Order: sequence, then C-alpha cells, then structure tokens
Amino acid sequence: MSVFDLIKEALRIARTHKSLWLFGFLVGLGGGGGGGGGGGGVQVPVPPVVPSTPPDPARIVLVIIAALAVLAVFVVLKFLATGALIEGVKRARANGSMTVREGFREGWAHWGVLFRVALLYLPLYLGSVLVLGGGCALVFRAAGTPAGVVAAVVAVLVGVPWLLTLYMWQAFAERIAVLENRRALDAMRKARLFLHNRLQLGLKLLVASFLGVLLVSVVGFLVIAPITGVVVLSAALWGFLGAVGLGVLTVAPLLFVAVAIVGIMTSSVWTIGYLTQVEQ
Repeated sequence: MSVFDLIKEALRIARTHKSLWLFGFLVGLGGGGGGGGGGGGVQVPVPPVVPSTPPDPARIVLVIIAALAVLAVFVVLKFLATGALIEGVKRARANGSMTVREGFREGWAHWGVLFRVALLYLPLYLGSVLVLGGGCALVFRAAGTPAGVVAAVVAVLVGVPWLLTLYMWQAFAERIAVLENRRALDAMRKARLFLHNRLQLGLKLLVASFLGVLLVSVVGFLVIAPITGVVVLSAALWGFLGAVGLGVLTVAPLLFVAVAIVGIMTSSVWTIGYLTQVEQ
C-alpha cells in the first residue's frame, strides 16, 4: 500500500467505526505532548505576608496518593486503549466490528503485556539519549565549542535514525504482542527480526502517520477555530458561564472527535502496515 492508501484506509476506519473513538481519544491523549510554563516580569503590589500554619503532612500524603492513583488509572487506560485499537483495526480490515464493551475486554486482556513492552523499551530510549547527550557534553567540556558543535551534529545524525528505529521496533512489537498473543520479550525478538530488511516499510509508515495526523490536525483547526471564536464572542451576550456552556456543547465534542481520530490514525497506520506485510 502507498502512503496515501494507508492514510485513506485509516481515515475510513476512523470515520465508520465510531465505537473506536473512545479508545482513539485515550491513545491520542497519551501520545500527545504538552507542556506548561509560567513566568512574568510585571511588578505588582505585594500584600504583607501573613504567617500561616504549615501544611498538614497527612493532607500532603493524601494528595500525592490521589495523584499517583489518577496517573496509574490513566496509564492502564492508555495501554488498554492501545490494545483495543489494534484488535479493532484488525476486525475493521476484515469488515468486522467491535463494540465498546468488546474493546474494553480485548484491551484489558492485553494492557499488561503492552505495559511491559513499554517498560523494556524505556531504558533503551533513556540510555540512547544519555549516551548521545553525555558524549556531546564531554566533548564540549574537553575540546571547546567547535569540536562540541561537530559532536552535536554527529549525535543528531546518529541519534535521530536510531531513535526512529527504536520507535518502529516498539510499534511492531506492540502489534505482535496483541495480534499473536505473545509475551513481551518474545514480541520484541520477533519485531526485531520483522524489522530487519523492512526499514523502508517502517519509514513509509512513519511518513503516513505524520501526514495523516497533520491532515486531521489542519482540518480540525479549520473547523474548531471559527466555532471557538464565536463561543468567545458570545460571552459579551450571555456572560462567562453562558459561553462556557456553549463551548461544552459545541467545541468540546469537536475536540473529542479530533483527538480520537488522531489516536485512531496513529495506531491504524501501523496495524494496517503490519497486517498487510504479514498477509503477503
């Protein structure tokens, strides 16, 4: 299949199998990156500091436990959704379907092995970054800026292909673990053998995934941005709470669908590519 055929098939699955939207939304949230920041240089009057009692240690512990519990639930749901999407795409390609309930059952059966696969790859990612970054830092410190710049360029030229290879390796290992019901280490070994002499396939799937997500993001922005503008302007008529209510009814569902389709697109391309290769 060509890159555009992969994107077309992934979009067809996302459009016609709405039972996968919830799992796509969870995968889209887990795969997306975001950051926050703060700052400010504006001087404002500061009221006198009033001595306050120190925070209750027991309350701090409860907050930490609650935060860890929420994080654990999200991690489980993310890997559960990954497994459900892989199985759902397999059924969709065979003109089958999968209900949300079946998706939770399939995802629950595979989230553990997907979590172990991710844990096994994590040291490889971290070790690669530390080796490349640490090597550049040592060269900067020992030989100065010119040699350090050369080392940084070499690190990028070596590191980017290696990290992309790790990403492709893990993507195939996840599908082998779910579709062939294999253990984590066994799936990793088979994925390494599968990827051998198939780097071109992996690169094609990377490009298809990137272009598909870009397409969905652009279309989503063009649809959601004007509606968001109308919601913001409506605050002058209905007040803040009215605008928030309108946003919940209009913008929130569109954001949900956009993130869901991004998640389905990202997962489907790799599942379709793997199954197509295996079926040949």
